[in-house]
Amino acid sequence: MRFSMCLALALIASTASAAELDAGKAVFQQVCASCHMADGAGLPGAFPPLKQSDYFKKATPAALVKILDHGLTGEVTVNGQKFNSAMPAQTLTDQEMSDVLNYVSVALNGGKAMFKVDQVKKLRAAK
Repeated sequence: MRFSMCLALALIASTASAAELDAGKAVFQQVCASCHMADGAGLPGAFPPLKQSDYFKKATPAALVKILDHGLTGEVTVNGQKFNSAMPAQTLTDQEMSDVLNYVSVALNGGKAMFKVDQVKKLRAAK
């Protein structure tokens, strides 16, 4: 019984509500879609995909927060393709960052919600 209760709590903690995913999608459309496209597929040769992205799936939460906070320049390989463009730092609140990262994880990569606002705040402070 104790195990199943812990498992249920873990599953609840790893899901995002429809409202949170909608908020993340709104941030994505406003901030990310101009380069990574509305569907997250990226622009071949210019901007890497965030949809079904091995780079996103392998990155640590700290690395993802750092990329949004500080941008990313230089060559990266995503799904076997090389990209060498610059992503500027984004000006997002902790809530917006949590929402958009969860949206990309769940809606674009078939994963689970990985972020809570408090976690983003701690990762940002750890610089």
